[in-house]
Amino acid sequence: MAVPETLLALMEPRPLHGYELQQCYGALLSLRRPLRSGQIYSTLQRLQRDGLVTVVGVERSGGPDRTLFQVTEAGTSGIERWFFEPEGAQQYLQHDLYAKVILALLTQRDAARVLDVQRASHRALMRQMTKIKSSPDSGRLEVVAADLAILHLDADLRWIDSTERRLANIRQDVEAYAALIQDTNKSR
Repeated sequence: MAVPETLLALMEPRPLHGYELQQCYGALLSLRRPLRSGQIYSTLQRLQRDGLVTVVGVERSGGPDRTLFQVTEAGTSGIERWFFEPEGAQQYLQHDLYAKVILALLTQRDAARVLDVQRASHRALMRQMTKIKSSPDSGRLEVVAADLAILHLDADLRWIDSTERRLANIRQDVEAYAALIQDTNKSR
């Protein structure tokens, strides 16, 4: 998630201080994965440096002073661009799991076991997300976030199954590439 743009959008309706940003983010976007306060404050410093937010006051209430930040006109323009720029596909589609499978084959490890372990992990996470989705205590925002996670996990599980069916052929390709690299290095 684009943290700077997210914080700007959260501050756009009214000035907020770092703790309020953390609370808003947690309530609306985190689904059990909050932003660390250090990340929020360092992002606020960069946004201020870049002229996207400005300090509009300090709240004093029993605890430490809380600096209020407001989005500037430049910040609002940046949010507007961010909202309406489509998210591009990943430039490099080499997911860590893909790399593990290929490298397991290359190093004579059990690639099917790599896939099995990941499958089990994905299924457990899918059960957790389904529990969140079906809980009467879950709000609509949590349900929508759980749906997104479930659909991504489902796509990964289909990839795992498809890759497992192809392991013998993939192994041949990896071994052919490894042999080619070895032959190239010998000829140097």
